[in-house]
Amino acid sequence: MKTTPAHSQSAQHSFTRGFTLIEILVVVVLVGLIFTFATPYTLSAIQAASLTSAGDTLMQKLSHAQQMAVTENRPIGVDFYFYDKDGVKGCHAVQMITYDMTTNQSKPLGNPNYWSEGRVILVEGALTPLFAGTFNATDAGTVTTPPFADKEATFKRILFYPNGTTSLRVPLRNAYMTLVSSNNYREELEEAPRNYYTVQIDPVTGRTRSYRP
Repeated sequence: MKTTPAHSQSAQHSFTRGFTLIEILVVVVLVGLIFTFATPYTLSAIQAASLTSAGDTLMQKLSHAQQMAVTENRPIGVDFYFYDKDGVKGCHAVQMITYDMTTNQSKPLGNPNYWSEGRVILVEGALTPLFAGTFNATDAGTVTTPPFADKEATFKRILFYPNGTTSLRVPLRNAYMTLVSSNNYREELEEAPRNYYTVQIDPVTGRTRSYRP
């Protein structure tokens, strides 16, 4: 009858034993440290991705509105909705619209686009002088239709005309707006944070440019 040597049984037993409490605690501590150091970088990456997505969406909306105005020979606009969301005041959504100049009536083109579910905001003030210009009575005011009427929102509208011009009444140097991550929001923000997305619209040609550091 063949027997297993004692040293082999001892090696097999030590190989199959479970973890000790100290070993488990060491692993938990290491995982916790890795999570602690990695979380800020992960959140920063998520915020940067949300900001880029929001800025790109805005650029697409503006370019699409300009192209539609020319090809369909009618004014097409983009409405910017300003309201308070979780204590953050600014523009939280945009929507393309058609505009009838004879009746001064507008109709939505599709659903509104919200800035990444509250992670991004288009700020007012020094970083967005475009909206400090003069607007016609029909291009700014209080929203009276859902879903923004319930939010007590106001709006400002940029129209693109078939001849390529826009309704903006600001010089090119001031015809820009800035998106920032909500965690960088400060009331009366005067200097751009490290992470932002700026969009410029030429009031005469309607062409858009973006700047993303």
